[in-house]
Amino acid sequence: MIFIALGANLPSREGAPRETLRRAVSALASHGLIVVARSRLYLTEPVPRSRQPWYANQVIAVETQLAPHEVLALLLKVELLFGRERSERNASRTLDLDLIAYGQEVIATSDLIVPHPRMHERAFVLAPLADIAPDWRHPITGETVRAMLAASDRANVRALRPVPLLMGVVNVTPDSFSDGGRYDAAETAIAHARALMDDGADILDIGGESTRPGSKPVDVETEWARIGPVVSALAKEARERFRLVSVDTRHAKTMARALAAGASMINDITALDDPASREVLAGTDVPVILMHMQGDPQSMQLSPCYQDVVNEVRSELDRKCERAIRAGIAGSRLWLDPGLGFGKTLEHNLALLDATPQLRTLGYPVLIGASRKSFIRGVDREGPASERLGGSVAAAISAAQRGADAVRVHDVAETRQALAVWSAVEGQAMA
Repeated sequence: MIFIALGANLPSREGAPRETLRRAVSALASHGLIVVARSRLYLTEPVPRSRQPWYANQVIAVETQLAPHEVLALLLKVELLFGRERSERNASRTLDLDLIAYGQEVIATSDLIVPHPRMHERAFVLAPLADIAPDWRHPITGETVRAMLAASDRANVRALRPVPLLMGVVNVTPDSFSDGGRYDAAETAIAHARALMDDGADILDIGGESTRPGSKPVDVETEWARIGPVVSALAKEARERFRLVSVDTRHAKTMARALAAGASMINDITALDDPASREVLAGTDVPVILMHMQGDPQSMQLSPCYQDVVNEVRSELDRKCERAIRAGIAGSRLWLDPGLGFGKTLEHNLALLDATPQLRTLGYPVLIGASRKSFIRGVDREGPASERLGGSVAAAISAAQRGADAVRVHDVAETRQALAVWSAVEGQAMA
């Protein structure tokens, strides 16, 4: 197995250190390395100890036909992509990539030493390596990673709790419940989407039809006139920055146009009820989000009713996934969204958010979309959607605690920071 260590303690063009590591793994994969395992992220004190910022560290296992020096050249290339500047030894850096092991090979050249010569004493390498290969043996000493870690100084090494991906909302509409009209021109929507990427969004969810309770349908041509220029303007840039462009639509024709324009994800509130939508997506490899909704946007909040909301939503989503798979859409591409606020009461929403682990047992990633929704005012007090930031962040943290794979949010920067602090506080000290 080939192991690569990643570290960063300065912001890069793609964000904070932990975000940089996420993008760097994507960059390595885009350059041909097959990532077969990745450790948790770790927060670690600099070695030697100093006043510079603490590091985010991770180790990944990869497969490749590249020779060791070719892997090294790729690592240097990706470091430069993220703004790495070579300076004095042990200096702060935007990204540090090290080839720490290449199977059981022992390499000692002027520019590459493998295994890494100080691996055995560096807990910030051994702790993440132990996550994915605790019984791997050092080809020189014969010691296992587990044994080396036990003998190392693990003070100030903390495993961070995983955080969900952040899906940033881009409503190109005049009437969305939260921010309708703010970004209904292509230019403002594109600028907003770029700001969301800078804030840390992993996915941009672009929609041209409001599906708030009581909303009226929008025809396909109007929907595409709103979002088409935005998708086209952002697709290449998002791909280069290792983000996904999701299109929030229930219309097969819009899906086809969006994919042709470079969209890399589809988010459908009807869970592909239209056979034409399933037909469009069967021939692609993009992820697809299937959402649960009782009724339709015009009627869904009039009198939502369930005998057992968690089991009923879970079963319905399972059936929708089976239907999509029968239509030729790979199960590995499917995501689930329980549809908070789409035909649910306050109690239904709270129960479904709490039941995120049960939804995940179906075997698909789960997206939770609670941001600024009206159930927050049911818990706290009346007020416009724009004043629900605190409740939205709390819901995102609750989703993260329960294992959500992504959260759909309007306030990306605030949610990102809250999740980062939660992740560190809830992390595991290794000492």
